[in-house]
Amino acid sequence: MPLIRIKSLPFAQEVNIPATLGVLSKAVSETSDIDLKHVMATWDYLSPHHYAHNGKVVDCQPDKTHPLLVHLIAPNFNTETQIATMLEVIANTLADVLPVSKENIFINFSPAYSDGIYDAGHVVEWDD
Repeated sequence: MPLIRIKSLPFAQEVNIPATLGVLSKAVSETSDIDLKHVMATWDYLSPHHYAHNGKVVDCQPDKTHPLLVHLIAPNFNTETQIATMLEVIANTLADVLPVSKENIFINFSPAYSDGIYDAGHVVEWDD
């Protein structure tokens, strides 16, 4: 049930966000051995001039500043290695398909806990 939430400024050039989310979801699914139906990804644009980095605001997504902000939420039963793999796959995939360098991607991870997720009509439990 990984959930990948991405925020960025609008891009100056045309970027196909639906295709990017599809490629990203598939990459995470395949490299993490998670059925694609369990991978969720969203993209939100920040308003121009509403994101400061190094004390500066800009109107569109730069390549080397104002990192893409990515939040990965995944079950706490994943190992550190599995989480690190997901983080690397997310960064590599985004850098491959977007006009943003890998060094300009910031990803944080939050664990999801058994009984702390509601999905498919019920509270989800898993064994630790």
